[in-house]
Amino acid sequence: MKKKLPTPQKLPSGTWRCQVMVDGKRVSVVAETPGEAQAKAVALKNGLIEESAALKEVRKGALSLTSAIDRYIESRGNVLSPSTISGYREIQRNRFRGLMGKKILDIEVADLQAAVNAEAATVSAKTIKNALGLTVAVISEYKDISAKRVRLPQRKRAEHAYLDEQGMMDLFEAIQGSAVEIPILLAVWLGMRRSEIMGLCWDSVDFESSKILVRRTYVRSEDGGYVLRDEMKTEASRRTLDCPGYILQKLEAYTPEHREGRVFLMHPNTIYDTMRDICQRKGVPFVGVHGLRHTNASVMLSLGIVDKVAMARGGWSTDITMKQIYQHVFQSDKDMAGNKVDSFFQSIADKKIDSAHKITHE
Repeated sequence: MKKKLPTPQKLPSGTWRCQVMVDGKRVSVVAETPGEAQAKAVALKNGLIEESAALKEVRKGALSLTSAIDRYIESRGNVLSPSTISGYREIQRNRFRGLMGKKILDIEVADLQAAVNAEAATVSAKTIKNALGLTVAVISEYKDISAKRVRLPQRKRAEHAYLDEQGMMDLFEAIQGSAVEIPILLAVWLGMRRSEIMGLCWDSVDFESSKILVRRTYVRSEDGGYVLRDEMKTEASRRTLDCPGYILQKLEAYTPEHREGRVFLMHPNTIYDTMRDICQRKGVPFVGVHGLRHTNASVMLSLGIVDKVAMARGGWSTDITMKQIYQHVFQSDKDMAGNKVDSFFQSIADKKIDSAHKITHE
């Protein structure tokens, strides 16, 4: 009789898992493809390959969640970006502390819910969701567990701060001649992310064609420092932007010792800190560096830039994020819309009054 092969299951991480019984205990084997996972599981079951150190620890009930996260990151070191790894490490250090030392086999859905409840009073729903996602992905490589029955705190929709037309005028005047003037202009005028601004290199500034090539990012590394990366957040983030003469002239006048490598050699936090200080001194609303990107998206909405073009300029891969998070309606546009609607209905009312008046006199 032909033996039934273990059935591969796709995990939240995108890898595949097969489970087999070894010495009376259920053991999971994880691989990049379903076929590979199945083959390894059969080989392990028949004693053709040895268990990994991690699997041995799991079977002995000795592998903790924090150690499993270490192994999870190590096994994906070549495909995870430094910023992603840094985010995982931050979760490992600061989230679900009561679970980190707990053995993988002992963690159940009730434990996940308790961890979520404990975090709900101090951090955002999004932070908790990210922590839960990593935790479940890691545990799922060794045992069946699902986050579907874990109730997350309700996400509160908070509109990000952005500048209106007067705020932009005040900001342009306030930053003139400062060390962060060009980075701020790149953020608010061209909608570039801070990581893209800090990753901008001189070979990506085309003075002849008046173009800026967004090709690199400057992001946190696993050790907490920063590293220049050729990989972008998404493929849509890799784009070419027309650089207006106003900014191009300032870049031409910006003469560091060597025009090689990165254009802005300051620490990434310098843009935020200096902008905050200038805004406080000059009485300009402070929206943060990311708020400038929100401002740019809102300007495109106000000007009626079609979605496809706005997405290409901002480097968004879908219009959902752009519309739901980044684009805001200026009060001036609301007022204009209100006036147009009022005028329309007033004309209806006036026609009704004129008609009634005519009937009365007849």
